[in-house]
Amino acid sequence: MSVRSGRTGLRTRAAVIATAAVATAGLGASVGAAPASASVHRGVAGCFAWSWGDGNTSVTVYWHNRCKTTHKLKIKYSLGWTYKTYSANVKANGKGHVKLKTASIVSITDAGRV
Repeated sequence: MSVRSGRTGLRTRAAVIATAAVATAGLGASVGAAPASASVHRGVAGCFAWSWGDGNTSVTVYWHNRCKTTHKLKIKYSLGWTYKTYSANVKANGKGHVKLKTASIVSITDAGRV
């Protein structure tokens, strides 16, 4: 065995080990660094089917009035230390959405026919 082939074999083995180490580290980083999936909340309140997802800076609430009459939707949300209410009159079979900045949803209710 020549000196040259011994060095080449050592370099090849070192390259294979380095590649395997990088690949293994990459797998570990991708598993640990995977972003948490946002929760989607769905439900029904009277005539309304609604959904909203947890956001970083805002929450968008989507709704659908499944009744044949106009109904009033009420969304109660929290802005840290205070509560606010968003209301909308939604026509029969109407759909809509609202984006609430830095809010967390407290309740979504059907306030009845308009």
